[in-house]
Amino acid sequence: MNNDEKLKEMITKEPIPDSLKPENIKKMLDEQAPKKKRSGIKLAGRITAAAAACAVIGGTAAYTLNNGSTNKFKDEDVVVTEPSTVHDILTNSDLITKKQASYMSGASDYEQVYTMFKKAYNKAKKNDSRIKYKDDIVYEAIADEAAVSGDDSLATNGNASYTGDAKGGGDMHIADPETPVLSTPDNGEPTTAPASELTEPSTASTEPDIEPSTATEDPDIEDTTANVEPEETDPEHSDTYNQEQDILEADIVKTDGKHIYYIANPTDFSFSNTYLHVVNAENGKFTGNVTIDLNKDLNINKNDMRLSANDMYIYNDMIVVICSGNNYSSSDCASFVAFYTTDDEPKLIDVYKQSGYYKDVRISPDGYMLLISEHTCFFEENSDDVTKYIPSCGFSEKYETIAPEDILLPDCGFGSTYYLTYSVIGSIDLNKSGAPTPHDIKTLAGCTGALYCSSENLYAANERYDDEDDLNTTDITRISIADGNIVPMAGTTIKGYVKDQFSMSEYNGYFRVAATYNEEEKVFNKYSDYDSSFIEGLWDTITGDGEGYYTYQHIKTDTRVYVLDMDMNLVGEVGDLGVNEQLKSASFSGDMAYIVTFRQTDPLYAVDLSNPADPVVLDEFKINGFSTYMQSWGDGLLLGFGQDADENGRITGLRLTMFDNSDPNNLKAADVFTWNNIDDFDYDYEDLDNANRKWYSSSAVWERKSLLIAPEKNLIGIPVSITESHYVNQNRLTQEYDYGSWSYDYTSQYVFFSFEDGKFVEKGTISDHYDIEEDDYYYGEDHEFNRALYIGDYVYALSTHKFVAADINTLEVTDELIF
Repeated sequence: MNNDEKLKEMITKEPIPDSLKPENIKKMLDEQAPKKKRSGIKLAGRITAAAAACAVIGGTAAYTLNNGSTNKFKDEDVVVTEPSTVHDILTNSDLITKKQASYMSGASDYEQVYTMFKKAYNKAKKNDSRIKYKDDIVYEAIADEAAVSGDDSLATNGNASYTGDAKGGGDMHIADPETPVLSTPDNGEPTTAPASELTEPSTASTEPDIEPSTATEDPDIEDTTANVEPEETDPEHSDTYNQEQDILEADIVKTDGKHIYYIANPTDFSFSNTYLHVVNAENGKFTGNVTIDLNKDLNINKNDMRLSANDMYIYNDMIVVICSGNNYSSSDCASFVAFYTTDDEPKLIDVYKQSGYYKDVRISPDGYMLLISEHTCFFEENSDDVTKYIPSCGFSEKYETIAPEDILLPDCGFGSTYYLTYSVIGSIDLNKSGAPTPHDIKTLAGCTGALYCSSENLYAANERYDDEDDLNTTDITRISIADGNIVPMAGTTIKGYVKDQFSMSEYNGYFRVAATYNEEEKVFNKYSDYDSSFIEGLWDTITGDGEGYYTYQHIKTDTRVYVLDMDMNLVGEVGDLGVNEQLKSASFSGDMAYIVTFRQTDPLYAVDLSNPADPVVLDEFKINGFSTYMQSWGDGLLLGFGQDADENGRITGLRLTMFDNSDPNNLKAADVFTWNNIDDFDYDYEDLDNANRKWYSSSAVWERKSLLIAPEKNLIGIPVSITESHYVNQNRLTQEYDYGSWSYDYTSQYVFFSFEDGKFVEKGTISDHYDIEEDDYYYGEDHEFNRALYIGDYVYALSTHKFVAADINTLEVTDELIF
C-alpha cells in the first residue's frame, strides 16, 4: 500500500481534530500570514476553499502528518501568494459600495513610481512563466468554457481611488530635468510618500480679467462674446449641448454667429492632413473662407508623426484647437492645444503639449480648461530616463517632466502589467485673452476610464478586473477643480462598469451613478493532477501553487443606480434594472434618472431619486430597439435616438423616439420614427441575380454631438448614411456558375424634423450622393455629414468634403462650399 492509499484509509477511520476545523484554519492562517495578501481572491474565499477541502479529505491523516517525524508544512513557512484553485462565487445580494481604506498621496520621488511599475512588471512575467509550456492545454480548456468574462480591452491596471494630499493650485510643479539613475530597493517595496493633512479647497471662483463665455440657462444658445461692439448683435445660433450648464464642452465645429469654425482630417493614403476651416456665413451664403494647415503651425513632420484634430472651442476671443499626435517609430503619443486669434485670418498664439492621447476636455465656470489625456508607457529594465515612464507637459519650449508630487499613486499598486497607463489632467488658465497659461497638473497612475465634470468637481471612474473581492468593480475618485486647482478629495469603489459621462451626475450635494454589474463565478483549473501526489494536490488546492488557469462563468447581469455623498459614502441604491441586459444610455434630470438597457427589447426605467437614501423605480416601459442617447426636449418629453430592433433583438435600422415622461409612473412613447433596413438577399448563393440591400447607419449612434437638438427652434437633425447594394450576374447567359458582383451606391443625408401635436414632422433633407471606387474606399467618410448647426434662419449641414446651407423652414438649398 503506497502513501496515498494509506492516507485515504486513515481519512475514513479518524475524526477531524479541532485544529483542522474550518473556523480554526481561518484563525491560524489569519495569524500566520496577515502581511502577504494574494492577488486574486480575498482571504475569506481562500479559507472557505481550504475548509471545504479539509472537511472532505482531512481528519487524522493531515493531523498525523503535521505531528509526525516530518513536518513538511511548518506554520511559519506558509505564505499564500497565488489565487485559490477552488472557485470563489461572487454574489450581488448586497449592492453596497466599498469605501477605500485610505487616501492616496503624490509620489515621494520618481524611484517610487519606477519601483511600483517594476513590481507589476515582474508579477506579469511570473504569471506568464507559470503557463508558458502549457499553452495548448489552456487554449483547449478555455474553448470548452460556456462563457468567459468581460472584454479584456476594457481592463485597467489601477487598483484604488486616487485621493490624497498632493498639492493643488498655483503654478504647475515641473520637475528638474536632471534625474539620477534609479535603483530598486532590495526588498522590492516602494518607498512611501509622506502623508499630510488634506484641506478642502475654497469653492469661490476668482473673478476673471475678462468675462468668460459660458452657457446661458438654455444650453443650446451661446452667450454673446465679451468683446463684441455694443451696437452689433450676432444672429441667434446653436451651440454644443453641454451636459452641465456651466461646464463647456468642445466639438469639431463651433460658431459665433458670423463664422463657422470646423476642424477636418481629410482621408487620403497618408492619413496625415489636418486642417482648421474658418468660413464666413451670412444669410445662408458662404462669403469667404480661410484654411489653416495645423501640421505646419504645430511644426509636425508628417514622416514622423500623424496628427489628428479632435476638438475645438471658441472662448474669450481665442480659437482653441485640440489635437493628438501618434509617433510612427514608437508608441509615444501626445496631445496638443493650439491657440489662435479670432481675426479674419487667425494667427497662432502658442501651443501647449501634454503626454498621452487626447481623451476629453472641459472649460470650468471660472475660465480654466481641463485637458485630459491617457499616457501609456512600457517597462524598461534599469532605465535612467524618467521620460520613459513619467508624463510631461508644458507650453512651447518648456515641455518638462511632471514633478513626483503631482503623480498620484494607488495604495495597492498597479496589479500585474507590462505597461502603465496614466490619466493626465492639465489645468490651463484662459481668463486673459491671447495669453493662456499653465495653472496645475495631476496624473492618476494606473488609471483610465469614464470622466464626468460638474461645476466644482471632476469624477474619474476607473474600471478594474483584478480586485481581490470582485471581478467587476470601478474606482471612483472625486477631484475638486475649484479655481483651476486639481485636488483629489475622496474615493470609493462600486460594483459594476460605468459606461460614459451621462451615467454620472452631481446634484444637490449628491453624486449619482449608473453601472452595469456582471456577476461571475471565478474557477481555477489545474492543467493536470497526474504529476502530483495526493497530498501535493491537496496543498495546491488550498494555496493555488500548482500550474493552472482561470475561467469565468456568468451568473447574472444587472444595472444599478448608486447615490453617494460628497465624501463618497453610500447613501442609497437600487438594483436589478434590466436583468441580463446591458446599460445602453442614461439621463439624469433633477430628481429623476432615466435608464435604458437592452438585450431583446429596450426597457426604459424611471428612477425617483428625490429621497437619496431610498431610490425607487417608478415604471418600466418596453419598446423594441434601444436608445444610445437621450436628452430632455421639454417639460414631460424625453428625446431618444438609437437603433431599432425586432422582437428577437436583431438590429433592423435606426430609431428616433419621443418619450412621454410627464407622468414618471406611466412612461410611454409619444411617437417613433424609424429607418428600416431592406434586405431581400436570403443567402441563397445559387440564385443571387438582382438581389438588393439597403442599409441605414448614423454616426449619432456612437457620437451624440452629431445630432442637432434645438427645442428653441423646434428643430431636430439626424445624420443618416445609406448604403444600397445590387447584385448583377454579368455572365449569366454564358457561364454555368454565377460570376456576378455587387454594385454599391452611397448617400449621405442630414434629415430635419420638428415635433408638432405629439408627432414627428419631417421638414426636409440635405443629401450628398457619391460613388466609391475600389481604390478610394476611404474617401467615402469625407462625404458623410457629421454635424449641423443653425445661424438665424438658416441651417448648415457639414462634412469634411463640403458645407451646404439651406433655409431653416423650407430646407431649400441656398449655397454650397466644396473643399
